[in-house]
Amino acid sequence: MENTLVKNSSIGWEKSKFFVNRAVIYFSFLLLPVWIQKSIEVNMFVQSLLMLAYLMFMAGQWYLLGKEIDYRLKIYFRANSTIDRILYRLIIGHATMMILFNLMSFIPDSIVRHFFWGFFVVVGLFYSWPTRGKIIEDSVSTQFTEYKYLDSFEKTVLFLTLAMFFTSMPSFPFLNNLETFKLIVDPEEKMNGQLWSYLQMNFLPFRRFPHLINLGWSMHFYFVNFVIYLLAFYGILRFFISRRLSILGLFALVSTWSFALFLKKDTYACASTTFSVLWVWSILWCVKSATYRSGLMYGLLCYIGVAFNYNNVFLFPVGLALLYFYFMRETTDWYRNQFVRYTTLGMFLILMTLLTHIDLRFFDQAMSFHQFHVYLSTLIRRKAFYALSYIGLVTYLIYVLKPKNKFFSVLNIDRQRLFELGVLVLCLVGLGLFVDKDAIRGFGALWIMVFFSLLPLEWIFQSISRLRSRRNFIYMIYVLVCLLDSHFEGRVRMLYNFYQSPPDIVEFLNR
Repeated sequence: MENTLVKNSSIGWEKSKFFVNRAVIYFSFLLLPVWIQKSIEVNMFVQSLLMLAYLMFMAGQWYLLGKEIDYRLKIYFRANSTIDRILYRLIIGHATMMILFNLMSFIPDSIVRHFFWGFFVVVGLFYSWPTRGKIIEDSVSTQFTEYKYLDSFEKTVLFLTLAMFFTSMPSFPFLNNLETFKLIVDPEEKMNGQLWSYLQMNFLPFRRFPHLINLGWSMHFYFVNFVIYLLAFYGILRFFISRRLSILGLFALVSTWSFALFLKKDTYACASTTFSVLWVWSILWCVKSATYRSGLMYGLLCYIGVAFNYNNVFLFPVGLALLYFYFMRETTDWYRNQFVRYTTLGMFLILMTLLTHIDLRFFDQAMSFHQFHVYLSTLIRRKAFYALSYIGLVTYLIYVLKPKNKFFSVLNIDRQRLFELGVLVLCLVGLGLFVDKDAIRGFGALWIMVFFSLLPLEWIFQSISRLRSRRNFIYMIYVLVCLLDSHFEGRVRMLYNFYQSPPDIVEFLNR
């Protein structure tokens, strides 16, 4: 690629090679809907793999669309890790695609498929068309270069995390009536119709096959929501602790038996209880990015959150007020006003989402403080690793409230940012106790527990930073602690039973 920059480079050959590679790869993935339809009679495991490839293709479109929006709006930002950059572009692209598909849903059914396929053909040609800038720029794969810096311990734990995540996929019900599917996913009708219109357009090629749409929607809820959830949690951890412990944190979250039990009790809890970590990450990232244009992402992210649950609307003004008056207090008034101006698109979309929602019932899904305490105690009983959260909470309070304490003088964490995280967590707890329990139940509480459990370990690792062998030994012990009570065999058995005999509606409701 360096040769394309010199004066006598064969730029024509480079452009041709770039176009052929991009076009072949892109349109091969674009044919997935055709292949999946032809697999209707084959094993459901193969169908799941093909549907997962389709979801990965769509996620790639979100990333490329978000990257293009960055380029067009000239958004230059600072990132704490490459994962932050990936997650930011996924969110921007996802929200934009949701808007486009909702607009497309107003097109008559007889011709909408032409617009659907035409859209992807046009963007495919656009992404594949070679320019000098595209040839020399970083590809998607280069965003994961952080992986090559991992040592053997970290790669092993990351592999275990992925294995645990894929085997934790719950048993989805298969329904011929998609209205029944909506009722099962969202019995309290917190989701907006825009979300369902978006999903119908996203899986338009399978509309004549209810079985495939059922599988696609279910896998979309699980994989898309959880991948973004885990990326956001990793992003939060990287603001405070080392990469090694951040990977351990992901493993500690996915390996708890509560992860599988939540999904067994409420298969689609991944859609209702995962937004809180995204909201926290977005605010921390908006401060770190050092650009007022990050307000665009914050507004669009809150729009997605309100589309999933209208009670999330309270998080938008709370987060905006905290950013304007507290987190960005060191910037100028002009900078903060510009940030607010860039959130207006999300603000408008949130308002439209609320106006088009059929039934709004605020403050009737709260959780009592006693229930919250019992809930946290249950999480700790299910996983011994989470007992460290008590020590972590004490560590947090002493480190933040008594900065001159010598006991934690070796702990090198941004005290101000750690305090800001505590403020955001208290906002989530307040939302759960007074407005909607989804903010602090299920996976909304799980990531908070893991974060506090990792604080004592970060202190230990920083205290023995020069003793590499001892650090590896301690790290391995905690990995084994997380692995031994993960009930991995139970997850594999449940996944095997799902592929052998998927549950019908009666069996699913009688769980």
